[in-house]
Amino acid sequence: MVSGELSIRRAQAGDFPAVRRLAEALAAHIEEPPPPLTLDRYVAFYVREHAPVHLFVALLDDRVVGLIAWILTHELYSAQAGMYISDIAVHADARRKGVGSALMTKAREWASDHGVTKLGWDVWKHNASAMQFYAGLGATVDTEAVPHLLRLTNR
Repeated sequence: MVSGELSIRRAQAGDFPAVRRLAEALAAHIEEPPPPLTLDRYVAFYVREHAPVHLFVALLDDRVVGLIAWILTHELYSAQAGMYISDIAVHADARRKGVGSALMTKAREWASDHGVTKLGWDVWKHNASAMQFYAGLGATVDTEAVPHLLRLTNR
């Protein structure tokens, strides 16, 4: 399905321009303003040693065409580790070429290697193609949980 060499690796500082473009495209797709992501914030959250968010990029012929980011969670009541995928994005000209599946496979492999028992994520309610993609991977809608959001502002 993929034409060219597809590889997935941990994001690096030099990937910032491509990652920022993908983040901006994702924000536009879900009708949000462009993210105010700076190089310093990117390195602090995604690249430095012990960064709180794991970020992997998909490269097609050495060009960043996709990304997936996640954080680890742990539930005290079940003593099980989980993984929350905060972002997954594929460049428009690389869609339907197996890039998204490869990114999700990487996340699943990483999770399995680190004792994670479940993966979770949110999907924008108008993104029917994403919902279909995830269903094709075997994901189901969590009908037990009700998402909540508490917005905080910097004062």
